Amino acid sequence: MSSRAAVAMLLLALAGCGRPGNDYFPLDPGLNWDYRVTVAIKGEAQVQRLLLGSLPPKTVDGVAYYPRRLLDGQMEYHERTAEGVVTVDPVSGKKDLVLPPGPKTGAKWQGGTHIFFLEVTGVFAPTFEERVQTTIPLEFTVEADDDTVTVGAGTFEHCLRVKATGSIFAGSTLRDFMGIRFIQVEQTDWYAPGVGLIRRVRNESTTPAEWSNQYTQELLGFRG
Repeated sequence: MSSRAAVAMLLLALAGCGRPGNDYFPLDPGLNWDYRVTVAIKGEAQVQRLLLGSLPPKTVDGVAYYPRRLLDGQMEYHERTAEGVVTVDPVSGKKDLVLPPGPKTGAKWQGGTHIFFLEVTGVFAPTFEERVQTTIPLEFTVEADDDTVTVGAGTFEHCLRVKATGSIFAGSTLRDFMGIRFIQVEQTDWYAPGVGLIRRVRNESTTPAEWSNQYTQELLGFRG
């Protein structure tokens, strides 16, 4: 049996055992996710791989932070709070809620996001700086908590489906360098119990439409 087939069988077993109420965003050290990312911008599709691994938690001033390392060495940090799992910006200390505890259909919360297509294309240094500084406010809603989802890694049952929407008027740099005046984001995420994010579909619509794009992220493999 090939290693890919063995991973697929393991994931199918995980999917069959999962039930709502299990951890939809596991932070245990030693977990590894392999995603395929596809970004369609201006009629051209770019395909990339996103490899993510969780590391042992680090305690700072009595607070446990859970780091994840990307293949390129970048780090992201999470914290488990009374409100749920949050992402933590290590520079500003800003926190954004990823998932509340025990999420159920109809649950809502507020969060933020950056502009994905600028991160992918790296268009113009000034626009990159604006992307870093600009946050698009999003409203998150749990639309379902019992979806069955098939991705490259297998079929997962009892998945959480979360919809996020938001919009902003673009800042002066985006208007001057790229002619963008308005950006609207619609994003749908699926989380499998015991595994985490398995699929993301995101549309960034711009005015004018020249820079509108679609981003998809699909789980190809998981090890824990």
